[in-house]
Amino acid sequence: MKVKKYKASSMQEAMNQVRAELGDEAVILNSKAVKTSKFFGLVTKKGVEVIAAVDEEPIKHNSKLHHVPDMEPPKQQSIVQQEQFSFDISSQKELIENIQEMKRMMKGLKSANNRDSQLPDHFFDIEESLQRTELPVDLSEAASEYLYQEWLKSKNMSKRQMRETLKHYFMERIEQVDFEGNIYKKKFISLVGPTGVGKTTTLAKLAANAVLKHGKSVGFITTDTYRIAAIEQLKTYASILDAPIEVCYNAEDFQVAKSKLAHLDLVFIDTAGRNFLNEEFVRDLQEVIDFKAEMTTFLVLSLTSKMTDMKKITDQFWKVGIQQFIFTKKDETAESSSMYAMIEHYKIGAAFITNGQSVPEDLQVADKELVITDLIEEIKK
Repeated sequence: MKVKKYKASSMQEAMNQVRAELGDEAVILNSKAVKTSKFFGLVTKKGVEVIAAVDEEPIKHNSKLHHVPDMEPPKQQSIVQQEQFSFDISSQKELIENIQEMKRMMKGLKSANNRDSQLPDHFFDIEESLQRTELPVDLSEAASEYLYQEWLKSKNMSKRQMRETLKHYFMERIEQVDFEGNIYKKKFISLVGPTGVGKTTTLAKLAANAVLKHGKSVGFITTDTYRIAAIEQLKTYASILDAPIEVCYNAEDFQVAKSKLAHLDLVFIDTAGRNFLNEEFVRDLQEVIDFKAEMTTFLVLSLTSKMTDMKKITDQFWKVGIQQFIFTKKDETAESSSMYAMIEHYKIGAAFITNGQSVPEDLQVADKELVITDLIEEIKK
């Protein structure tokens, strides 16, 4: 990332300098009016200060702009002061992402200017709704462009038809993503995820569903020894289901627990909810649980979480081996487009969606139709 500050007598002059040195891919981060003084402050002049940035990539400059004749510049040409701008390395990644997003938005604006003037108002209503969702900018722009191209074929589409067209588009993008229907094909089922997403309650819902609807014999293993309340909560659910439960503090305990419960159809494993943005906690979890064994692992994410946090959590757990997502707390938010965004980005499906605290009622089996229908409903708003 290259960041520089420019001072010039006018915005146009500063922009010319930015374009000449950083190229057309540069992005203006900040601009403000400034005053410069000469002769001990007796004479002041107005000017502008601009902070610009560009990715650290080879920049193709216009040779005409950079051709400087071998002669003294005219005296009236103002000199733009430049200085290297110090930058906090820890924030570079986030800034780069923001710049890339701004570039995509600018490209979207350019393409919008080339659209047919006969476009109906409801197209722009849908496009604006797409931009308000949790979908990445490039995905929402691609959806808008697809919709526009489909409209061009007939130039006669109602708002409802446009939504149906988008539904088809989103379905095609995840057509190859596997939404496994039978989650009980492996004996051991583990739930991982950050604190506060409802793993223990979700685990109880899955176990109750297995017992009541599928007639399975079940047991529990918990490695969540950081919260006494979590152990007691799971013990209560185990008692209701008449299921054995084992508490594990280390890898040896876990192997012993697996042997004790090996006679059961299914064993549900609860894990500690910790700040898994810290990679160390993921390693601790791997030292206790053998995720490579006969096990199905679900990453539990709350739909009330920010999309950026959900991605960071998923990236941390990716090395564990995640089969599918389970999305919780759908009843606590009006926005669930992040559910589709995560599935489309990581190319893994969702097994369940929870929409309440009741066990086992508030548990929906996830499928593509349900996820995309929720997305289209959000676009309607």
